[in-house]
Amino acid sequence: WNPPPPNILKLNCDRAVSNLSKASCGGVLRDSDGTFIVAFAGLLGTCTVVQAELWAIYHGLRLIKDKFISSHIIIESDSAIAVKFLNEGCPQAHPCYALVNHIVRMLGDFYKIECIHTLREANQVADGFAKIGFSIPEGVLSFNVPPS
Repeated sequence: WNPPPPNILKLNCDRAVSNLSKASCGGVLRDSDGTFIVAFAGLLGTCTVVQAELWAIYHGLRLIKDKFISSHIIIESDSAIAVKFLNEGCPQAHPCYALVNHIVRMLGDFYKIECIHTLREANQVADGFAKIGFSIPEGVLSFNVPPS
């Protein structure tokens, strides 16, 4: 994981999908010093890998918006398809079209947003929160301190 530049926050998002297509999501927001700000994990139900990754980004942005933060945010995801959809658009016939458009509208609520693809190895903390999501009975939980 590489920290963002000073005065910029980084949201790392990830998903976990079981062999039965049961999905969960998670993510973590940190500052340029690597300081933990907030994280989330949640159970999504049945969906595709790309849908789960997009839901992770959605829930991360929703949490940031709900927690008062509207500064410059870098979103990192290890899903090249999700990043491409957010940066370049999603075909109208694609099953993710409505979700992508909803997220893109949310992006306008922030001062500045960058959506960047990262390698899975650099997204391990978010992956850990996504795996925690499998143990949550329903909904999405936020963490104001890192779990032990």
